[in-house]
Amino acid sequence: RRHWRERFGFVETAAAGALWIHAVSVGEVRAAEPLVAAVRRRWPERAVLLTTTTPTGRVMAQQLFGAAVRCVYLPYDLPGAVQRFLAGISPALAVVMETEIWPNLYQGLRTRQVPLLLVNARLSDASLRRYRWLAGLTKSTLDCVQRIAAQTEQDRERFLRLGAQRQRVVVTGNLKFDAVLPDDFGERVAAVRVKLAPARPCWVAGSTHGGEETRVLAAHRRVLERAPAALLVLVPRHPERAAEVASLCTRAGFTCCLYSSLRCLDAGDQVVIVDTLGDLAVLYGLCPVAFVGGSLVGHGGHNPLEAVLAGAAVVTGPRVENFRQVYEALLERGAVQQVESDAELAQTVSDWLGDEPARSGVVAAGRRVIERHRGAVDLTMELLEELFPKA
Repeated sequence: RRHWRERFGFVETAAAGALWIHAVSVGEVRAAEPLVAAVRRRWPERAVLLTTTTPTGRVMAQQLFGAAVRCVYLPYDLPGAVQRFLAGISPALAVVMETEIWPNLYQGLRTRQVPLLLVNARLSDASLRRYRWLAGLTKSTLDCVQRIAAQTEQDRERFLRLGAQRQRVVVTGNLKFDAVLPDDFGERVAAVRVKLAPARPCWVAGSTHGGEETRVLAAHRRVLERAPAALLVLVPRHPERAAEVASLCTRAGFTCCLYSSLRCLDAGDQVVIVDTLGDLAVLYGLCPVAFVGGSLVGHGGHNPLEAVLAGAAVVTGPRVENFRQVYEALLERGAVQQVESDAELAQTVSDWLGDEPARSGVVAAGRRVIERHRGAVDLTMELLEELFPKA
């Protein structure tokens, strides 16, 4: 119910000539972070507007960019809402992250002669099949896009099969590989370490979903058999589920507490449930082992690169369709461990908690993969440089 007027295109009028970036939710906002930084370095005189669709995406954007980047909601894809929105923000250039194809919005941008880029674009086989049900509408919508910067060659081929013009689709790589740690990252990790009992072995389960926490807790029960003092830091993908997850922990016989109310961890606490947004990266830096969620249930997995960059050894379940190319690159170099069950998850966590050299080797391999795949920001900026003079 908050900011509902923005959903219908009623936004505060902005100065003409802004660069507008749309990132639907948390993952896309984080992926946009290095691009926003590059844009602000290249065109410091230009205002940057960022839109999201979800409340959590908006909060993440505000945490990352503060007052430097204005943030509002993208309106519903209705003709009147789109017209009001575009008249209000008067963008010089539009950048849409990943796969957001909105017919009225894209047609509105073309009518106003605003160049449009689809960046960090990915298209799964399932999405391709869905969009092809409306092949004519999808093709006419993609005709409004000046450039599509695809993550991989496979993504490029899928966009071509969807009707995108061949000369407009290029491969630039994945912006998530270009993420960097903030300058104060070490200080933030040290502050949380004091609060979460530094002497205890700990592991983090990040971005978990309903049905997955039960399996993570089953794994933690096995971990406690080998390391009775072990601590699980459990981070639901949606913080509003924290009370539900706490109830699940209690019913399973674990002693738990909420991260937001924690001042100093009690020795008897076995699980910390994180009910805040924006702390996951620091927790990945704190805990030497990280399970990346959405992968033991059918959600397609979440981004493992954040954990690798922060210094955690990553373990994942089998369902990683959303980040298949990323996981393939990591698995090829032995930079992540994939498991099928909670028993295998417990085994991997226990082994790594007790074997620092093996754990460090996995982390080092992951960071080499990240370095090898950097460069998407520079290639994407070349496309922006090409289109901005025409704006």
